[in-house]
Amino acid sequence: MKNHLWRLFLLMLVFSLAAGCSSDDVSDEEAALTATIRSTWGDKLVALDAEPPYPPTNSPASAGFDARIDLGKALFYDPVLSGDNDVSCAHCHHPGFAWGDGIALSIGVGGVGLGPDRARTLPPGEAELEEWEFMTPRNSPSVLDTGRFAPAPGNDPWEGVMFWDGREDSLEKQARGPLRSRDEMKHDAYGAPAAVGMVCEELKTIPEYITMFKAAFPDEFAQIDAAGDPDSDIIDAGNYSRAVAAYERELYTADSPFDRFARGDDSALSMSQKRGLKLFFDVGCDGCHSGAMFSDFGFYALGVAQGGPGKPPIHEHGDGNDLGRYGNTTMDEDRYRFRAPSLRNLSLTAPYFHTGGTGTAGDYQTLRQVVEFFNRGGNDLAIEASRLDDFMEPQGLGDTEMDDLVAFLESLTGTRIGSSRIDVRVPTSVPSGLAPPAVLEPVLSN
Repeated sequence: MKNHLWRLFLLMLVFSLAAGCSSDDVSDEEAALTATIRSTWGDKLVALDAEPPYPPTNSPASAGFDARIDLGKALFYDPVLSGDNDVSCAHCHHPGFAWGDGIALSIGVGGVGLGPDRARTLPPGEAELEEWEFMTPRNSPSVLDTGRFAPAPGNDPWEGVMFWDGREDSLEKQARGPLRSRDEMKHDAYGAPAAVGMVCEELKTIPEYITMFKAAFPDEFAQIDAAGDPDSDIIDAGNYSRAVAAYERELYTADSPFDRFARGDDSALSMSQKRGLKLFFDVGCDGCHSGAMFSDFGFYALGVAQGGPGKPPIHEHGDGNDLGRYGNTTMDEDRYRFRAPSLRNLSLTAPYFHTGGTGTAGDYQTLRQVVEFFNRGGNDLAIEASRLDDFMEPQGLGDTEMDDLVAFLESLTGTRIGSSRIDVRVPTSVPSGLAPPAVLEPVLSN
């Protein structure tokens, strides 16, 4: 009996030691990997700054800035900005969907519902819907961290490259674009050049907005008041743009696992995420996706499969194709080039690429599908090889390596909104008295 108990004790001791050795081996392996990452790419482990860069005329030092953010939020959620008074910015950029909408191509004028449940209906004055009509020709990115987008060379830090084709260079300028788009917000209420001015004229008829603009721009209003001009003159395109941008700029994220790791917390990333981080550098992903925002905001030809209406869209005499930045510059070398997106918050902002994968064999609905696209060398569009960027070639990654890369990309998602200046909740009412989008719980809070 004693010998039996003694053998049982020895057996348990052996198993215990074996388990301990295995655990130590894993820890040693992870410690070695962490040390390799920090010694080899330490200068590329860049955490986000506490706040985005602010333009001098639209910063926390500006008089009325907190009231300006409140005004920008009201405008963001108010359908009064649209020609038919039926769609707001938040219908396509809702907090419940990480300030996006979770669908490939957004539905603007005449849309009903939110996110994946949003559907097209006939807008006023329309007898029938043409194919793709009143849908955005490109995927609508999330507003999160757009205030941190890097500028084109030579521009100021707050003049970030906006839109898939880079046609605007600040949040202030970006805020005017959707108002001019027939499919997104304008419909046929007025011509595109007059859209922002017409919206401002409507805002001037709403007393609460006059009060809010005066509080948001006290210095500007003091000049209007001194000149004896109408109070409503405080509402103009410039102040409208600054207000919306002030709200959007505060939608910056904080405390992603990667940022904690970059600041020295070795435990912030899992072993799989660390392997994915090493692989990210090994295969050269940082050639385009560098810096704190994991993008150089340059323009690249990847050969992403085209679906949807193209740009210009089919119903506006397009051919279903989208030539990307070429439509903005008309330079032949810009054909099929689109802005490199930031990799921040990817786990909250599917689907991906400029089409969102709609109507294509490429799909692009998940991060794994995006990694598989690059692993096979891209070019689902089958454009001529001379137009592709040189790095678009098969990578030969195995399933585990692709899983690790996806795990790392997920570590770039913030865990909260960094700004304490904004209320991230959807308002239950807006100054126009129109119905704001439905209240859904924000995916991130502050």
